[in-house]
Amino acid sequence: MCLSYQQSNKTLIANGVEFHYSLDGEVSKPVLALVNMASVNLTAWEPVLTTLLKSYRILRFDIRGTGKSGWGEENAFTFSQYADDLAAIMDVLQIPKAFVLGVAYGARTAAQFALRHETKLTALGLFDVALTPPVEQSQQKALAAQARGLLDAAGEIEIVPKKSWRFYENRDAALNAHTAHQHEPDTSELLGNLKVPVLVACGRQDMNLNAAQRIANAIPGGRFELMEMTGHGSPFYRPELFANIVNNFKYELML
Repeated sequence: MCLSYQQSNKTLIANGVEFHYSLDGEVSKPVLALVNMASVNLTAWEPVLTTLLKSYRILRFDIRGTGKSGWGEENAFTFSQYADDLAAIMDVLQIPKAFVLGVAYGARTAAQFALRHETKLTALGLFDVALTPPVEQSQQKALAAQARGLLDAAGEIEIVPKKSWRFYENRDAALNAHTAHQHEPDTSELLGNLKVPVLVACGRQDMNLNAAQRIANAIPGGRFELMEMTGHGSPFYRPELFANIVNNFKYELML
Protein backbone atom coordinates (compact mmCIF):
# COMPACT_ATOMS: atom_id res chain seq x y z
CA MET A 1 0.00 0.00 0.00
CA CYS A 2 2.88 2.40 0.75
CA LEU A 3 4.08 2.91 -2.81
CA SER A 4 7.40 4.59 -3.44
CA TYR A 5 7.50 7.87 -5.29
CA GLN A 6 8.76 6.11 -8.42
CA GLN A 7 5.94 3.54 -8.36
CA SER A 8 3.09 5.97 -7.64
CA ASN A 9 1.84 7.07 -11.06
CA LYS A 10 -1.93 7.64 -10.96
CA THR A 11 -2.92 10.96 -12.52
CA LEU A 12 -6.11 12.78 -13.47
CA ILE A 13 -7.04 16.11 -15.04
CA ALA A 14 -8.82 18.68 -12.85
CA ASN A 15 -9.12 22.43 -13.46
CA GLY A 16 -7.04 21.91 -16.60
CA VAL A 17 -4.04 20.57 -14.65
CA GLU A 18 -2.70 17.02 -14.41
CA PHE A 19 -2.62 15.92 -10.76
CA HIS A 20 -0.74 13.02 -9.22
CA TYR A 21 -3.02 11.28 -6.72
CA SER A 22 -3.64 8.07 -4.80
CA LEU A 23 -6.97 6.72 -3.56
CA ASP A 24 -6.57 3.77 -1.18
CA GLY A 25 -8.73 1.70 1.13
CA GLU A 26 -12.14 0.11 1.29
CA VAL A 27 -14.87 1.81 -0.76
CA SER A 28 -17.35 1.34 2.10
CA LYS A 29 -15.33 3.54 4.48
CA PRO A 30 -15.67 7.34 4.75
CA VAL A 31 -13.16 9.34 2.69
CA LEU A 32 -10.32 11.19 4.38
CA ALA A 33 -8.60 13.69 2.04
CA LEU A 34 -5.07 14.48 3.21
CA VAL A 35 -3.39 17.74 2.18
CA ASN A 36 0.41 17.60 2.10
CA MET A 37 2.77 19.60 4.24
CA ALA A 38 5.18 21.96 2.49
CA SER A 39 8.06 20.48 0.50
CA VAL A 40 6.76 16.89 0.46
CA ASN A 41 4.82 14.72 -1.98
CA LEU A 42 1.94 12.36 -1.26
CA THR A 43 4.22 9.47 -0.26
CA ALA A 44 5.21 11.38 2.92
CA TRP A 45 2.04 10.08 4.61
CA GLU A 46 3.56 6.59 4.84
CA PRO A 47 4.19 6.70 8.64
CA VAL A 48 0.44 7.14 9.35
CA LEU A 49 -1.19 5.54 6.32
CA THR A 50 -1.60 1.96 7.55
CA THR A 51 -3.29 3.02 10.79
CA LEU A 52 -5.54 5.58 9.11
CA LEU A 53 -6.70 2.98 6.59
CA LYS A 54 -8.33 1.06 9.45
CA SER A 55 -10.96 3.79 9.58
CA TYR A 56 -10.90 5.61 6.25
CA ARG A 57 -10.62 5.41 2.51
CA ILE A 58 -7.78 7.85 1.87
CA LEU A 59 -7.30 10.38 -0.91
CA ARG A 60 -3.83 11.90 -1.28
CA PHE A 61 -2.61 14.26 -3.98
CA ASP A 62 0.33 16.51 -4.86
CA ILE A 63 -0.70 20.16 -4.95
CA ARG A 64 -0.05 21.92 -8.24
CA GLY A 65 3.64 22.42 -8.93
CA THR A 66 4.81 19.79 -6.44
CA GLY A 67 5.60 16.09 -6.64
CA LYS A 68 4.39 14.73 -9.98
CA SER A 69 1.54 17.22 -10.44
CA GLY A 70 1.53 19.83 -13.17
CA TRP A 71 0.70 23.50 -12.76
CA GLY A 72 -0.94 26.36 -14.60
CA GLU A 73 -0.50 30.11 -14.33
CA GLU A 74 2.04 31.45 -11.85
CA ASN A 75 -0.65 33.55 -10.14
CA ALA A 76 -2.57 30.34 -9.34
CA PHE A 77 -0.25 29.33 -6.50
CA THR A 78 -2.70 30.23 -3.72
CA PHE A 79 -4.41 28.28 -0.96
CA SER A 80 -7.78 29.17 -2.51
CA GLN A 81 -6.67 27.57 -5.78
CA TYR A 82 -5.29 24.50 -4.02
CA ALA A 83 -8.66 24.14 -2.27
CA ASP A 84 -10.52 24.48 -5.56
CA ASP A 85 -8.18 21.87 -7.06
CA LEU A 86 -9.06 19.40 -4.32
CA ALA A 87 -12.77 20.05 -4.90
CA ALA A 88 -12.28 19.39 -8.62
CA ILE A 89 -10.25 16.22 -7.93
CA MET A 90 -13.09 14.95 -5.73
CA ASP A 91 -15.57 15.65 -8.52
CA VAL A 92 -13.51 13.68 -11.06
CA LEU A 93 -13.27 10.76 -8.61
CA GLN A 94 -16.98 11.05 -7.81
CA ILE A 95 -16.36 11.70 -4.12
CA PRO A 96 -19.26 13.89 -2.93
CA LYS A 97 -17.93 14.57 0.59
CA ALA A 98 -14.76 14.02 2.60
CA PHE A 99 -13.14 14.67 5.94
CA VAL A 100 -10.45 17.11 4.75
CA LEU A 101 -7.32 17.24 6.88
CA GLY A 102 -4.19 19.30 6.34
CA VAL A 103 -0.92 19.47 8.27
CA ALA A 104 1.08 22.70 8.63
CA TYR A 105 1.12 24.37 5.19
CA GLY A 106 -1.53 21.91 4.10
CA ALA A 107 -3.81 23.04 6.93
CA ARG A 108 -4.05 26.42 5.22
CA THR A 109 -5.44 24.73 2.12
CA ALA A 110 -7.83 22.67 4.26
CA ALA A 111 -9.09 25.88 5.91
CA GLN A 112 -9.72 27.47 2.52
CA PHE A 113 -11.51 24.31 1.39
CA ALA A 114 -13.83 24.60 4.38
CA LEU A 115 -14.61 28.23 3.60
CA ARG A 116 -15.12 27.67 -0.13
CA HIS A 117 -16.58 24.14 -0.29
CA GLU A 118 -18.27 23.40 3.04
CA THR A 119 -20.98 21.35 1.30
CA LYS A 120 -18.25 18.86 0.33
CA LEU A 121 -17.09 18.45 3.94
CA THR A 122 -17.99 15.86 6.53
CA ALA A 123 -15.39 17.33 8.93
CA LEU A 124 -12.27 19.51 8.96
CA GLY A 125 -8.87 18.70 10.45
CA LEU A 126 -6.18 21.34 11.04
CA PHE A 127 -2.88 20.03 12.43
CA ASP A 128 0.17 22.17 13.29
CA VAL A 129 -1.78 25.12 11.96
CA ALA A 130 -1.22 28.86 11.78
CA LEU A 131 -3.06 31.01 9.28
CA THR A 132 -1.28 34.34 9.69
CA PRO A 133 1.14 35.66 7.04
CA PRO A 134 4.11 35.68 7.07
CA VAL A 135 5.11 32.23 8.32
CA GLU A 136 7.15 32.51 11.55
CA GLN A 137 9.37 29.45 11.83
CA SER A 138 12.58 30.81 13.39
CA GLN A 139 12.51 28.55 16.47
CA GLN A 140 11.18 25.39 14.86
CA LYS A 141 14.60 23.74 14.55
CA ALA A 142 15.39 24.20 18.26
CA LEU A 143 11.93 23.01 19.27
CA ALA A 144 12.28 19.99 16.98
CA ALA A 145 15.52 19.03 18.73
CA GLN A 146 13.77 19.36 22.08
CA ALA A 147 10.94 17.07 20.96
CA ARG A 148 13.41 14.52 19.56
CA GLY A 149 15.30 14.52 22.85
CA LEU A 150 12.12 13.89 24.83
CA LEU A 151 11.10 11.07 22.50
CA ASP A 152 14.52 9.49 22.79
CA ALA A 153 14.39 9.68 26.59
CA ALA A 154 10.96 8.03 26.49
CA GLY A 155 12.30 5.20 24.33
CA GLU A 156 10.20 6.17 21.30
CA ILE A 157 11.48 5.07 17.88
CA GLU A 158 12.61 7.98 15.72
CA ILE A 159 10.94 8.37 12.33
CA VAL A 160 13.70 8.87 9.78
CA PRO A 161 12.34 10.84 6.77
CA LYS A 162 12.89 9.23 3.38
CA LYS A 163 14.48 11.31 0.62
CA SER A 164 11.69 10.14 -1.71
CA TRP A 165 9.12 12.00 0.40
CA ARG A 166 10.63 15.28 -0.82
CA PHE A 167 11.09 14.43 -4.50
CA TYR A 168 9.50 16.79 -7.03
CA GLU A 169 9.62 17.13 -10.79
CA ASN A 170 10.26 20.85 -11.18
CA ARG A 171 12.26 22.94 -8.71
CA ASP A 172 10.95 26.33 -9.83
CA ALA A 173 7.32 25.23 -9.69
CA ALA A 174 7.84 23.69 -6.25
CA LEU A 175 9.32 26.95 -4.98
CA ASN A 176 6.37 28.92 -6.39
CA ALA A 177 3.92 26.48 -4.81
CA HIS A 178 5.17 27.44 -1.38
CA THR A 179 4.64 31.19 -1.72
CA ALA A 180 0.87 30.91 -1.22
CA HIS A 181 1.02 32.39 2.29
CA GLN A 182 2.22 35.66 0.75
CA HIS A 183 -1.01 36.15 -1.18
CA GLU A 184 -3.87 35.54 1.26
CA PRO A 185 -4.81 37.04 4.65
CA ASP A 186 -5.50 35.32 7.96
CA THR A 187 -8.85 33.54 7.75
CA SER A 188 -8.98 32.28 11.36
CA GLU A 189 -12.04 34.25 12.42
CA LEU A 190 -14.06 33.16 9.38
CA LEU A 191 -13.81 29.52 10.47
CA GLY A 192 -16.11 30.27 13.39
CA ASN A 193 -19.08 30.13 11.02
CA LEU A 194 -18.52 26.51 9.99
CA LYS A 195 -21.32 24.02 10.63
CA VAL A 196 -19.17 20.87 10.34
CA PRO A 197 -17.12 19.27 13.16
CA VAL A 198 -13.59 20.69 13.38
CA LEU A 199 -10.51 19.02 14.86
CA VAL A 200 -7.46 21.18 15.62
CA ALA A 201 -4.25 19.62 16.95
CA CYS A 202 -0.70 20.79 17.54
CA GLY A 203 2.51 19.61 19.16
CA ARG A 204 3.79 21.04 22.42
CA GLN A 205 7.13 21.78 20.69
CA ASP A 206 5.65 23.69 17.73
CA MET A 207 5.83 27.45 17.22
CA ASN A 208 2.27 27.29 15.87
CA LEU A 209 0.83 26.09 19.20
CA ASN A 210 -0.59 29.44 20.30
CA ALA A 211 -2.06 30.09 16.85
CA ALA A 212 -3.62 26.61 16.75
CA GLN A 213 -5.22 27.10 20.16
CA ARG A 214 -6.54 30.51 19.08
CA ILE A 215 -8.09 28.99 15.96
CA ALA A 216 -9.71 26.18 17.94
CA ASN A 217 -11.12 28.65 20.47
CA ALA A 218 -12.66 30.73 17.66
CA ILE A 219 -14.69 27.76 16.40
CA PRO A 220 -17.80 26.94 18.47
CA GLY A 221 -17.60 23.25 19.32
CA GLY A 222 -14.10 22.92 17.87
CA ARG A 223 -12.00 20.12 19.35
CA PHE A 224 -8.38 20.78 20.32
CA GLU A 225 -5.76 18.08 20.91
CA LEU A 226 -2.32 18.80 22.38
CA MET A 227 0.39 16.37 21.27
CA GLU A 228 3.21 16.00 23.77
CA MET A 229 6.82 15.43 22.64
CA THR A 230 5.84 16.60 19.17
CA GLY A 231 7.30 19.30 16.94
CA HIS A 232 6.15 20.86 13.68
CA GLY A 233 5.22 18.16 11.20
CA SER A 234 3.51 15.96 13.79
CA PRO A 235 3.17 12.78 11.65
CA PHE A 236 6.97 12.53 11.64
CA TYR A 237 7.26 12.63 15.44
CA ARG A 238 4.49 10.43 16.84
CA PRO A 239 2.69 8.85 13.89
CA GLU A 240 0.60 6.47 15.98
CA LEU A 241 -0.60 9.31 18.21
CA PHE A 242 -1.43 11.39 15.13
CA ALA A 243 -3.34 8.54 13.46
CA ASN A 244 -5.18 7.57 16.64
CA ILE A 245 -6.38 11.13 17.19
CA VAL A 246 -7.75 11.17 13.65
CA ASN A 247 -9.30 7.69 13.93
CA ASN A 248 -10.91 8.47 17.29
CA PHE A 249 -12.42 11.63 15.83
CA LYS A 250 -14.18 9.46 13.24
CA TYR A 251 -15.87 7.44 15.96
CA GLU A 252 -16.94 10.59 17.78
CA LEU A 253 -18.55 11.82 14.56
CA MET A 254 -20.61 8.63 14.43
CA LEU A 255 -22.04 9.02 17.96
